Amino acid sequence: MPTISGLSVPVGCSLVPGGAIGEHQVNGNIVPGDTLLSVEHITDGSPPTRVDRTAEFSISATKAGVIENTTTDTTGGFLHVTWAKAE
Repeated sequence: MPTISGLSVPVGCSLVPGGAIGEHQVNGNIVPGDTLLSVEHITDGSPPTRVDRTAEFSISATKAGVIENTTTDTTGGFLHVTWAKAE
């Protein structure tokens, strides 16, 4: 898992394919109890664009490696996910 050093807890990030409303697999060690810091929806273009979709996502309460989207279909784009590890 890529982490950012110098913070009081490890912070992970992952770039994953977007998809339909529902569950999205996230590479890295994201688990229930971690804190979701941000989810950006990145779409292709010249230049590529980003939209903050953090409020539409949550970390699964029961499955490791999963975030859940309740609102927007992100198919065709990518999701940049950042989270803080639980202590």
